[in-house]
Amino acid sequence: MRIAFTGDSHRFYDELNAFTQAVNSKNFEQAIDLVIHVGDLADFGLPLQYQWGNNILKQLEIPYFVVVGNHDLVGNGLSAYKEMFGTIDLSFIYRGIKFIFLNTNSREFNFDGSVPNLKWLNNEIQPSPDFTFAIVIFHVPPGDADFDTVLESDFEEILSLHNNVIFTAHGHLHGYEYYRPYSDSIPYVNVYGVENNKFNLIKIIGHDFMVETHSF
Repeated sequence: MRIAFTGDSHRFYDELNAFTQAVNSKNFEQAIDLVIHVGDLADFGLPLQYQWGNNILKQLEIPYFVVVGNHDLVGNGLSAYKEMFGTIDLSFIYRGIKFIFLNTNSREFNFDGSVPNLKWLNNEIQPSPDFTFAIVIFHVPPGDADFDTVLESDFEEILSLHNNVIFTAHGHLHGYEYYRPYSDSIPYVNVYGVENNKFNLIKIIGHDFMVETHSF
């Protein structure tokens, strides 16, 4: 499986368009299966900004998914996101892997203890006959000032509980980094923001993966 990751497009519409054209060009050794945008499709949560960004992504010739970012939630952004993409916490199973999209934008919910929704995450990550491994995608990473520090330890514990998370992917910081912040050794991939004219292509083989960087 091959997934193209981008994010933090804000008002970088030219760069987002160039990304979609690069993915559609099919100039890769193998076909890309999915595109995942790790949040901040909009800059100020404005419905018009959602439309502008999504109209560009709609040019993609393969399925794409957008996790909610902190800028997406400014003003009436939560309503705009739900109208365009549905629930802010969602999951699906594809080729035996569960993809879990989690809202981690704690600041936009006043650090009230509800975000991230750890009860939902714990339920979603539990193994079942339908999937073997999981990938968790969110916008704000743990350890960031916008992530609820009270929930960080429990978040880490849930991810490591079943030893089935291949990796996590996030945005918010705009640059690329591959790191393992906790003793559980789960890899975290901070993917390139689109303004860098680069994106990360992640190849998944069984429970292993590798990260490539492509320029456009």
